Amino acid sequence: MDAWEALRRGTESLGVAVHPDFDARAQVFVGELARWSRVSRITGYRAEADRVIHLVLESLLLLKLEPDLAPPLLDIGTGAGAPGLVLKLARPDWPVALVEANRRRANFLRHVLRFLELGGADVYEERAETLREQPDLERKFNAVTMRAVAGPEAAVALARPFLTPTGSLITQLGSRRPRRIGRVREVTLVRDELGLRLRRAFLIIRSAEMTSGVPRETRG
Repeated sequence: MDAWEALRRGTESLGVAVHPDFDARAQVFVGELARWSRVSRITGYRAEADRVIHLVLESLLLLKLEPDLAPPLLDIGTGAGAPGLVLKLARPDWPVALVEANRRRANFLRHVLRFLELGGADVYEERAETLREQPDLERKFNAVTMRAVAGPEAAVALARPFLTPTGSLITQLGSRRPRRIGRVREVTLVRDELGLRLRRAFLIIRSAEMTSGVPRETRG
């Protein structure tokens, strides 16, 4: 399977709108990721095909979650930029903030944004726990995303200070599917002729569902 052909066809199958320059920008992103990874590890995905499918194409799955996924967007623990930076490549008009405490990864994100001349994006080289102390970010974002950062209860505590009253937390789920707060949406992408099968579950929790930091039905 050619990873770039899988990206193009996969994007078409999802039926989501991306910028006309998305493919070219994604190739720059993956190319720069490979170059930076020769010096230090930016991501656990070593092969180009894995980076294209699991960092780029998987990030586009979140676009199926609109309107819960809406700008301005904050991506906590973005790592190499999945999904936050990839969503910025797909929707360059979206204001996006990327939170990454690792200095090397944060510098990589800044480099890609400068290289592609993408404005309207900020990189915060710190943990979300300290970032929430900045009053200018309080209740600023319509969506907060996380990928393999924290469990649902911890994710709520991290996201809540940043969300607008009508905003949503969107976090990717593993095999465990909590039902006591929020709702779960699955996004499936299958292209058998390419050997492409992606099925991911996302937990969506709206601000109105969040209490004082402890999800409903949680017992002390």
